Parts: sequence; C-alpha cells; structure tokens
Amino acid sequence: MKLVKSLGNLITEIAAISDMTSSIKKRNVVTIYYDGDDNGGKGYRTIEPVCLGFSKRDNMVLRAWEREGASYSAQNKGNFLPGWRLFRVDKIFTYKPTFDKFDEVRPNYNPQGDKSMIRVLINAKFDNE
Repeated sequence: MKLVKSLGNLITEIAAISDMTSSIKKRNVVTIYYDGDDNGGKGYRTIEPVCLGFSKRDNMVLRAWEREGASYSAQNKGNFLPGWRLFRVDKIFTYKPTFDKFDEVRPNYNPQGDKSMIRVLINAKFDNE
C-alpha cells in the first residue's frame, strides 16, 4: 500500500513540475493555491512563473511575479503587490495555467537565473532580452 501511495505522489510531482516547466516556457499566467510559510499566507494567487530551481535549503522553489492574491508578506511586511515572490513547490496545492500570457519583463528580472537559488532548472526567455 505504501508503494502505491509513493508512486501516486511521484506521478503527481512529475506532472506538477512538467506543468511548471511548460508554463515558464510558454509564459502562461497561472492561478495557484499556496499554503504560505507564515500565518495567514494560505490562499489563491495569480502569478507569472519565470524560474524553477532549488533554494539554498535544497527545496524546489518557483520564482514568480505575483499579480494579486493572498500574500501574507504583502499585507504585513511591506512587500507590496504586484511583486516578486519565491514559492516552495511542496506548498503549492493547485497549479492552473490560464489562457493569459505574459510578455512584459518585470523590474529586476534576472535572465541569468535567480540569486536565491543554488541550482536553476529553467528560466523564462523573453523576445526582447
């Protein structure tokens, strides 16, 4: 029974990673439900995913421009929306690409990767880079 559960989790994880990779390549706007790190950080967010990799703590993370949503840090720490956010992949419960695309290079976007990541798997490419 544990093997079946482990295989199910692995299949779900692979599907989620392939969805993230695809939305970064296609520059699709995505709606996620995120179980934030802080109290009050749970909720839906609309994001522009641009970079997938591993944090310095070896967690898989997604760097995205958050357009709007239930951002605890935005409400309580002065990190206003829209703005850059780093999401732990294991705390993203739903990941739904929309039909909207993003082509605008946001302020402080790094086409070489992300300084908070020790390893980058994929980074968005923009036509005007």
